[in-house]
Amino acid sequence: MKKKYKLKSSVYYFIGIIIILIIGINFGIKKYQEYQYQKTNEYKLTSMGYTLEQAQTLMNTLTDDDISYILTLRFDEQILNLLKEKYFIKDKFKEYYDYYKENKKKELKDIVAIINTKTNNEYYSLDLNTDMDKGYAILVNKYYKLDSSYEPDDLISVKMDYSWGEYGSVKVRQIVMDKFLDMWNAAHEDGIYLMISSAYRSYSEQTTVYENYKKDYGENYANKIAALPGYSEHQTGLSIDIFSKTNSNRNTFSESVAAQWLVDNAYKYGFILRYPSDKVNLTGYQFESWHYRYVGEDIAEYIHNNDITFEEYYAYFLDK
Repeated sequence: MKKKYKLKSSVYYFIGIIIILIIGINFGIKKYQEYQYQKTNEYKLTSMGYTLEQAQTLMNTLTDDDISYILTLRFDEQILNLLKEKYFIKDKFKEYYDYYKENKKKELKDIVAIINTKTNNEYYSLDLNTDMDKGYAILVNKYYKLDSSYEPDDLISVKMDYSWGEYGSVKVRQIVMDKFLDMWNAAHEDGIYLMISSAYRSYSEQTTVYENYKKDYGENYANKIAALPGYSEHQTGLSIDIFSKTNSNRNTFSESVAAQWLVDNAYKYGFILRYPSDKVNLTGYQFESWHYRYVGEDIAEYIHNNDITFEEYYAYFLDK
C-alpha cells in the first residue's frame, strides 16, 4: 500500500502568499495603467464629452498644441464640424476657432474662407511680398504686393484687331496673348467679337490710375475700385479687361451675351473671372464682369467648377 503524503501547512501558506502577490501585482498594474491613461489626451477629451471616435479624429488631425487649446474649452461639436470643411487647413485651426467665437452667426465655410484668404485683416495691413516662384499662379491682391520695379520680360503689344487705343499701348505677356487668341477665335465662331481695353500697367501707371480715382471720387471709393501701386494684378501682365466690340460699357457689360459667354467658357483657356459679384468680401474688390486673369487651364477649371476665388485656391493648394 502506497504511502500518502500531506503538504505541510507552511506550503499552503507560501502558495497563498504567491497568489496574493500575483493578484496584487495585477491590480497594481491595472491601476497604474488607469492612472497613465487618465493623463492622455484621449481620456481628457472623452471626459469632456467627445466620443472615443471623435477624440481620435481630433488627435489624428490636429497638433498637440491645438489639443491642449481644446482642453481649455468646453465641449463644442462645431470644432468637429470645422474639421469637415472642404478647405480646412489644420495649421489654421486656432485662427478659425478664435474667429468663430467672435462671429458665431457666420457659416463655418465662410469662416474658413475668410481666415484662409486673410480677409480677417485690414486691407494693405500685412504687406506681404508676392512669391514669384509661383509662375503664372502668383497672387497679387490687397495683402500681396509686387516690387515697384517689377516688369514681365515677355510683354508683347496687342494688335489693334483685339484692343482699343494706339498700337503698343496695350501689352500682355506672351502666354496671355496666345490663350486670348484661342479664346477670341472660339467666341468669334459664336458671333462674339472680344476686345481688350486694358492689360499690363506699370507701377507708375497704376499710381496714376489710383490717384485719379482718389482725386475724383475720394479714398474710400478709390480703394474699392482700384489697387494701390504694387498691389495691382495688372502689373503682372496676366490680367486683362475684356469687353466686346458692341459693348464696352462697365455698367451694362455684365448683362451682355459676351459677358455670359466669358463666364461659361473663359476657364477653358486658363482665364478666371477675378472679381465675382458674390465674393467681394474675399477679393476686396467690387464686381468686375470684365476683369479676367490668366492662371492656367488646370487652376481655372478647378476654380470654375468649385465656385471659389483665386485667393481661396491659392491658400489651400499653393501657399504651403
